[in-house]
Amino acid sequence: MSHHFPFANQSAKLPVIVIRLRKWRNLALIIVALVIACQAGVSALSRTRRVHRYLVAQLERSFGRPVEVTQFDVRILPSPRLDANGVSVGEDPAFGNEYFLRAERLSASFRWTGLLRGHFEFGTLSLSRPSLILVRNTQGRWNLERWLPPAKGSSTVTRVYGPPPAPAPVNRLQKIEIDDGRVNFKNDADKTPLAFTSVSGSVEQISPGRWQLRLEAQPWRSGVALQSAGTVQVSGDLAGTSARLQPAEFTVHWDQVSLADLFRLMRGEDYGVRGVFALDATARSGTSSSNASNSPSGVSTTVTPDGEWIFSIQARVGRIHRWDLPERPDNPRVNLTCKGRGNPAAGNLNAEEVSLEAPRSNLRGTASISGSAPPGMELRVDSAGIQAADLLAWYRAFHADVAEGVEAEQYFTGALKLRDWPPELEGAAFSSRGGEIKLPQQAGPIRIGAVEGGVEQSKLVIEPVRISFLGKSSGPAASAKATAPASKRSAGAEIQNAADIAFTHDFETHAGAVSITGRVENVENLLKATATFGRQINHGWELTGAASAALRWEWKDRPLQGLWNGRVDVTKAQLAAAGLNHPLKFEEAGIEWKGGKRTAQIGKAAGFGANWSGEISEASAADADAGKARWKFQLHADHLNAADLDRWIGPRERPNWLQRLLPSLLGGTSETPAASELLRRLNAEGELRVDEVTVESLQLEKVRAIGAVHDLKLEVSDATAQWAGGRVHAKVRAAFSPLPKYDVTAEMDGVTLAQLPPAVRVAQRFGGVAAGTVHLTTEGVGREELLRKLTGKGDVHLKNVEFRGWDVSASVADGEPRLGSSRWVAGEGVFTLRDRSIAVHGLRLDSGREETVVNGTVSFSRDADLTVETANAGKRVAMITGAQHVLKITGPLDGPRMSVASPSVRQPAD
Repeated sequence: MSHHFPFANQSAKLPVIVIRLRKWRNLALIIVALVIACQAGVSALSRTRRVHRYLVAQLERSFGRPVEVTQFDVRILPSPRLDANGVSVGEDPAFGNEYFLRAERLSASFRWTGLLRGHFEFGTLSLSRPSLILVRNTQGRWNLERWLPPAKGSSTVTRVYGPPPAPAPVNRLQKIEIDDGRVNFKNDADKTPLAFTSVSGSVEQISPGRWQLRLEAQPWRSGVALQSAGTVQVSGDLAGTSARLQPAEFTVHWDQVSLADLFRLMRGEDYGVRGVFALDATARSGTSSSNASNSPSGVSTTVTPDGEWIFSIQARVGRIHRWDLPERPDNPRVNLTCKGRGNPAAGNLNAEEVSLEAPRSNLRGTASISGSAPPGMELRVDSAGIQAADLLAWYRAFHADVAEGVEAEQYFTGALKLRDWPPELEGAAFSSRGGEIKLPQQAGPIRIGAVEGGVEQSKLVIEPVRISFLGKSSGPAASAKATAPASKRSAGAEIQNAADIAFTHDFETHAGAVSITGRVENVENLLKATATFGRQINHGWELTGAASAALRWEWKDRPLQGLWNGRVDVTKAQLAAAGLNHPLKFEEAGIEWKGGKRTAQIGKAAGFGANWSGEISEASAADADAGKARWKFQLHADHLNAADLDRWIGPRERPNWLQRLLPSLLGGTSETPAASELLRRLNAEGELRVDEVTVESLQLEKVRAIGAVHDLKLEVSDATAQWAGGRVHAKVRAAFSPLPKYDVTAEMDGVTLAQLPPAVRVAQRFGGVAAGTVHLTTEGVGREELLRKLTGKGDVHLKNVEFRGWDVSASVADGEPRLGSSRWVAGEGVFTLRDRSIAVHGLRLDSGREETVVNGTVSFSRDADLTVETANAGKRVAMITGAQHVLKITGPLDGPRMSVASPSVRQPAD
């Protein structure tokens, strides 16, 4: 049986194909083996010293600089390639001894045309993690200029004297690719803190001596941590060799830059400004119409002189605000456009067009910089139009607590000219027709009058600007008068509810002043207006009433760092301060400034239940630095009452017994009232005179106290007063935080007992003269707590004492009360205060014939518990036997009960 194949006619060709495949397979295997052997051989050969030196020489020929390589590796497939590890390219000696370029790895492809001619010529050169140092020497030349290959036909013939210069290196690199590189900068031998990191891109030779750039990098500065410095992208083309990179044309794009990082990059400091920054710039030099088609911008170009560049810069800054303030939709933004020519080598720049634009404002002008000696600068603003709304946005971006709803409407125009370096204002002129500021919750807007100002003969002068607080009832005439220029107002026109503000500054003497003259009918409106702009003048106090001012803020040598001179007067004003339960009333008062030193003069004021006058002055800076009191006072009051003082400075609502009890029941403690911050900052010393002081039933006259208040402490070092026909000399110490404490020491002399306060009827029966000392301490808040914790001790000396109503000697002798009077020549004793009572310890009264001794207590509620004993002169009372009696006085002093008891026999040791 035979089998038939469907491709019987083709089956005869199979052996021939198989034989051919076997032949080519063997040839392919031989070729692969040869290639592998060549690869291994070439790789091993590249590691020999001889080949290593040869390859280094080829790299030096391509770079035009000395080259060091740690290790080479050569590949044949897929294309001939040279790999070098640890590459270091030396620097031109004219620019220093540091390296020019370093890279962890270099990969270079060979040109087939060069290989066919028997030469190594590199095509694409790839650098991994390279580090490049760009140096600019004192002649303004860069070390990169002689490294790039020359432009075709750019050589010039110059006459050379002396030894010929070193020939420019012949560089045959085609393309350089960079990955994760770094570029450092040096000015001669000084390394700058700025650098570029994460550099990537390519530099490609698009024509003989013409290089095209495509690079991007991140800015970096040593010693500064950057968070969002953005990415700089550079593209364009330039020439090499001694043509100083010309002709060239390139663009720079830099965006998403934090404004804080921009300042850190430029100055190395954070100035507390936040925002975003973007930059687009183009520059071209040495270009002509022949290469206009290759221009990145696609526009026609013109030939520029050697070394001169034509530039265009557009910078955008937005979302500008202070670092600790939240970002707002109305944060300011500006665009800066600058076009012109410059020669970096000569240090010259001429900006033919400069414009600064904000949402509603713009400035246009020119600028120029000259690098000649001495350097010069000129900035001209030919046209300026500024809206007050933009100024308000800038103010709000850098000041906290500016109220919502504030609106400003005013337009300013002007021009100015700055010259030299540092810049000096040579001329300026600006003006405005006036405007208004609308404040929330205000009856009417604040009118800003016409503004006229300028610079002439090195003096900046702004004519008085009228600022008026006009309410809803103000008519058109008042509004027109408020906005009229200063030159059109009558010289004797009285200022009503308005202020005139003027400014002067002399740029030669560096002296100037700001003057403020005006009057407001209600200071409260002015304080609210300043608070609306985040400038809280009154901290812990409120002032109402009318005020007038005539002030000048003057400075010398240090601009805008001056001292105040002038005066502010208030009439029919009320001052409510923290820590005071009632407002102070000022009929006539004022504050005067002399050389920055303040003095408050009180003509007539009412407060603390008294009428006041006097002066409070600020201490000199030398005294303040020496630790002395910041304020000095001399005050006079007609009458002070302790009850009034308690109503003025005591707690407004003292806790009742239930509020005091609950914290203890709940396991807590009652809170100590916090001291007023205003009182805490009080640091003063001086003299206080009061015609009359009343403390309960105690009345002092012609009181004079010298003391100081600081750190919530009161110290009266010398206090004198007249009391009951005698004089009192006292010292007082008090601490008001955390819990008020008081310490009083007093000496009394010549006090007439008959003139003692008539607190009880029994006091009217005494006569004589008393002297003595007393020391009292207490703590707490409020009358009840102060009396409860009052303790003390003292001594008393009496002369010519008379007691009318009882004959004490007869009453003791007879054993029953006897009407009449008692007299003693002298007496002395000691007493203590404690538990709301006075304890008398052995008060001895001597009549010449006999001695009377008083012991016992008298409570603050006027309940007495006293014993009176007598003895013949020269005998001790303690030795009295049953022949004498003891007189006991008990009950309220207004109606005491008297009884006579037999004395107990005392032993000598008692």
